[in-house]
Amino acid sequence: MADSLRPPLHSTARPSDREPRKEDLAKLRAWQEERLQRKLRGEYESQRLHLAEVLNDTLDSPLRIANVKVHGAAHTNEAFLGWLIRPHLSAPVLGSPVDTVSNSQPTLHSVLQSTRAISQSLSATELFRSLSARIERTPEGAPGDVDLVFAVTERGRFFVKTSTEVGNNEGTASITARFSNLLGRADVLAFNSSVGTKTKRAFDASFSLPISPSLTTTAFVSLIGAERELGVQGGDGREERVAVKAGIRHWNNAPERGVHELTAEALWRSIGGLAPDAGISIRQSAGPAFKAALAHTWTCDTLNDPIIPSKGVILRFTNELAVTDRVPSASIYTTRVSWNFSKPGSRSDDGHALGNMGEGATAFWRAEGEARRGWGLTQGLTLSLSLRGGMLRVLAGDCGTLHWGDRFQLGGPLSVRGFSVGGMGPREGTTSLGGTLFYALGLSLLGDIPRRPTWPVKLHTWINAGRLQDESPNARSTLHTLITRPSISAGLGLIYRLDPIRVEANVAFPLVAARGEGLRRGIQVGIGVEML
Repeated sequence: MADSLRPPLHSTARPSDREPRKEDLAKLRAWQEERLQRKLRGEYESQRLHLAEVLNDTLDSPLRIANVKVHGAAHTNEAFLGWLIRPHLSAPVLGSPVDTVSNSQPTLHSVLQSTRAISQSLSATELFRSLSARIERTPEGAPGDVDLVFAVTERGRFFVKTSTEVGNNEGTASITARFSNLLGRADVLAFNSSVGTKTKRAFDASFSLPISPSLTTTAFVSLIGAERELGVQGGDGREERVAVKAGIRHWNNAPERGVHELTAEALWRSIGGLAPDAGISIRQSAGPAFKAALAHTWTCDTLNDPIIPSKGVILRFTNELAVTDRVPSASIYTTRVSWNFSKPGSRSDDGHALGNMGEGATAFWRAEGEARRGWGLTQGLTLSLSLRGGMLRVLAGDCGTLHWGDRFQLGGPLSVRGFSVGGMGPREGTTSLGGTLFYALGLSLLGDIPRRPTWPVKLHTWINAGRLQDESPNARSTLHTLITRPSISAGLGLIYRLDPIRVEANVAFPLVAARGEGLRRGIQVGIGVEML
C-alpha cells in the first residue's frame, strides 16, 4: 500500500478546519493542540453522558449502606462522627443502633443522597482541609451491601496571630490564639487580649461547640474583661468590667430567617477616676456594681456589601431583662484600694463621693432595634437608609437609680454625625446624662470618584437626624417631643474602605440641635465597622 503512494500528494485540509500553512510551525502546533483538546472534550462529554445513562438506569437498584468509615480523622471523636452521620442513615452507623427513618427499600439513589448529605455535614464542621468519598462493596457482606468510605485530611488545630487594628474610633494592638477540636467535637477555645487608645486593656476567652447534628446550634461560654476611658461625656473617668456570659446561638441555612442568640450574663463593673467637675449623675454610679441579664438577639443580614451595600437589608433586634445592684459598702473600700486609678481631687476621703445608685436592686427591660437598606441607583451610585432606636423601661426601683452605663448614649461619627461622641441628649455640665429613649435616622448617597471607579475611596453625602431623652409619664407628650424636636445634621466627605473597616472624613454642618448638646462643626473623622 505504501509503495503505491507517490508524492506529491493532494492536501486533505478543508477550509472549514482553518488549518494554518505548513510554513508557520507555531500556528500549526497551536492548531493541532486545540484540535486534540476538542477531541478530548468530546470524548469526556461522551463518557459523562454514558455514565449518566448507566446511573439513571440503575438508580432503583436495591442497595444498602452497611458501614460508614472515616479515614484520617485522628483527632476527631468517633462518637461525634457517629452523632453527625446517624441522622442521614436508615441503618446503624459505626456500630450504634438507630431507629429506622424510612420503611422504603434502600436503593442506589438513596445511597448517593446519603453520601452527599454526609459529605456536607463533615465539611460544615470546618475540621477538614480535604474530603473525598467512595462507595465500596462490603467484604463478606450480603448482596447489595456497600460501605461508604470518606478520606479526610484534618486542618491545623492551633492558630496564633498578632495584629494592630483600627475601628470604632480606636486603635488597638492585640494577640489572638485559637485552639480547635481539643475534645474532638468541633469545639473551639479562643483567647484574645488587646491594648488600645480608648479601651486601655481588654481580654476575651471563649469556648464553643455544636450541640445539634445539623451544626446550626452552638453553645458557648465566655469570660470578658475590659478597662476603658469614658471621655468627656463620662466625666473623664474610667470603667472596668468583668463579665461571664453563656448562651446558645442558632441559625438557619436560609439567610432571611436570621440568627437567634440567647445569652445569660453576670457582670461586675466599676466606674472611677472621675474629674472634679464630673456630674452628679455619673458620680451616683461610681464604684463597683453587679448586673445580671438575660438577652435575646435576632439578626437577619442579606446585604451584598456591609460597607457600601447596593441591595439587601440588615435587621437586628435585641431584648434584655436585667437586674443591677451596688456592691456592699465594705467591698467598695477594698475595690478603691486595689483598683487605684483615681485622679487628684476626684473623690473625698470618706468614700461617700462614690455616690449611691439607690437602695435595693433595680430591674429594667431594654429593647434596641436596627434596620439598614441599600439600593443601587446607577453604575457606581448607591443609596443607603439606616434607622436605629431603643427604649429602656424600669420594672422595679426608680429611674434615678439606673446605672450610668445602662442608659443610652447618642452622637458622634459612628451614629449621628455633626455631634460630639455622646454629645446628644440631656447633660449636666460636660457630663452626658444619657436617656431611656432614642432614635437615629441616616440617609447616605455614595458614589465613585469620576474616572476612578476602582479606587477604594468613595464620595459621600449624608443627612442624619436623631433624639435622645428620658421617657415622661405622659406617653403622648413623650412621642410628640421625640418626633417634632429632632437634632439634624448634614454634610459631605470621603469614605475609604479598608475591609471590613470603614473610614470616613466628613465636613459636618449641624442644622438643628437641642440646648446644651455638643456640636462638632467642620471636619469630623470616623473609623468603625457599623455606621449610621
